[in-house]
Parts: sequence; C-alpha cells; structure tokens
Amino acid sequence: MSRTTDTLLQGKAFSLGATQPMLDISKGGNFGFAPEPGQFISNANYLRRNLFCLLLEPPAFFKRMPNPEKWNQTLKALVELHPRTIEGLNAGLTVDTADTPVGGGGEVQEEYTNVTRQRSQPVFTFDEKYGRPIQSFLHDWITYGMMDPDTKVANVGTLGANAPSDMLPDQYTATMIFIEPDPTHRKVVKSWLSTNMFPKLTGDISGKRDLTAAFELLSLSIEFTAISQFNLGSNILAQSLLDDINIANANPYLRPAFASGPTADVVADGRTGYKPGAEDLGNSSVTRR
Repeated sequence: MSRTTDTLLQGKAFSLGATQPMLDISKGGNFGFAPEPGQFISNANYLRRNLFCLLLEPPAFFKRMPNPEKWNQTLKALVELHPRTIEGLNAGLTVDTADTPVGGGGEVQEEYTNVTRQRSQPVFTFDEKYGRPIQSFLHDWITYGMMDPDTKVANVGTLGANAPSDMLPDQYTATMIFIEPDPTHRKVVKSWLSTNMFPKLTGDISGKRDLTAAFELLSLSIEFTAISQFNLGSNILAQSLLDDINIANANPYLRPAFASGPTADVVADGRTGYKPGAEDLGNSSVTRR
C-alpha cells in the first residue's frame, strides 16, 4: 500500500529548522473511537538510539606536556572509542508554578513562575585496560592541569619554560559534542555541545589481598563537568560533523578477514593437520586420476 500523504511535517510549524525527519502527529492517532490500521506508518515510534561523542578541542595545557600529540590522541580515543556507556545528558524542561485558590472547593489556578532546563553532567563508563592507562591519564590531567593534592598547585607550572602564563579554564577543560543520530545515521536527532569539561575524579584506586577470591575487573564511572548548549545551533553543527562522516560501504559484513592465513610457525610444521591428512590420503589413493 502507498505511504500516507504528508506523513512528515517537513519544515512546518515546530519542525521548522529540525535536522531530522519528523512525523506529523496530527495524523496516525490510533487511540480514538477506533484504531486506524491504514495509518500504521504515521504511528511509527521513536526509539532512543545510542549517541556518540566527538572531541572538538582538548585542554590547552596538553600542548605544553611532553609528547602533546599523544595526549590529544589519548583523549580523542578515550571519549570517542572506549566508553562502554555515556549517561547524564539531559535537556528536559521544567515549569515551576505558583497557585491561588479558585473558590472554596479546593480548585486552584496555577501560573508559571519559572522555566529551567535539566543540567547535563556527562558520566563515562570505561573498562580499565592492562596497566591502568585510563586512570594514569586522568590522574595526570587532574594533577598537571588542575591541582596536585600535596602542593595545591597545577603541576604544569613546574615545567619551566613550558609553564603557562595563566590557568584560565581553557588550560584544563575540553569541548565535546554528543550526537544522537537517526536510524540511517545520516540525520541528527539530538545533540549537546558541551564545554568546560574536565574529570571530577579518577575513580577508586585501591588494593586488597584475598587468595580465596577471583580477580576483579575495574569499571570506572567518570563524571565530567559541562556547560552545554542544546538547541538548533548545536544541531546544525552536529549535522555538519555527521555529514563529514562518510559511511558509504561501511558495512561490517563486508570487512576483509582480519587474518591473512596460517602464521609462519604453523606453516613450518607441515607434518600434521587437516591439510596434510587430506593430501596424504590423496597421494596414497589406489586409483589416482
């Protein structure tokens, strides 16, 4: 059957400026007097999809550290490739009201007094890797970029000629954007442009001994500070970044095999295995052709 006419708002009313296709909810209602099966396309539901993070600007003090490119690469990989979960991105509006009585029967008239937006406090969950590189990176970000717990001084100031002349927030904070794409990964549904971001902790650093217990994986939940922009402007920026990600032919099923064949030590031991067995059988056949 054909698609319902004018299924999408397409730039009308509150969809004006939206970067993603948006259903026209003036059609497709199925909870009236009777459902409308023919309107099933207009009854399609929104499913919140996994967002991803892109690093836009690293802390300025990174460039003063030894191997600054490795600092930048590490932060980019940490927030773009390593998070198991990212939570704490919010933008819901809350309307505060005051009320006055209407008569004596208990009815009240409410008036709006304030509107606020939920604050975003991004929380990244990482699985610590062999040798503790994540906590080591966060430890040095905090102690070099912000404050050493013993001296109460940013250790970047101890780098002699490489020490900065000030410690304004750009020295120790990053700017990132969080993007939720649509099902085609081509349109932005929601985005948060967040700046003044720095880790508020390294995660628990502890040790223990218990020979009767299994070893433990270390899961890190790292909360970051953030001042976030959530509006059409952030969506337009996010859309330009998403447009720059070319996913043509990016189908995991079409990925080349990650191995090229047996390793040299396996090939060297050619006396046993599936292949020698088959070949020996063929070579000893009484009716060779």
